[in-house]
Amino acid sequence: MIRSIRDCSIMSENKSEQELARWRKKIEMIGIYIKGLDQETETGRFKLKTNLMNEHFINELDKIGLQLINIRGTFIGRLVVLLEAKKLNSTSS
Repeated sequence: MIRSIRDCSIMSENKSEQELARWRKKIEMIGIYIKGLDQETETGRFKLKTNLMNEHFINELDKIGLQLINIRGTFIGRLVVLLEAKKLNSTSS
């Protein structure tokens, strides 16, 4: 089967949207209110916009596989949290 570049990019977008939806659901299950969730195309990191972030939520994000990179506040009272999916290192003996 021959796929064009356009078909591959559409498949890539669908995969990216599915991954974003999966992470959104996991973050909401922790109890974090999501005002916005985007994924950067170059790095693959997630940009979470929310009102509240504390140590409990950071620990819960770590448990589901998201590593905290940076937290920044905005003038309108929002927090922008930069997250990255952890790489799973498998060691085989």
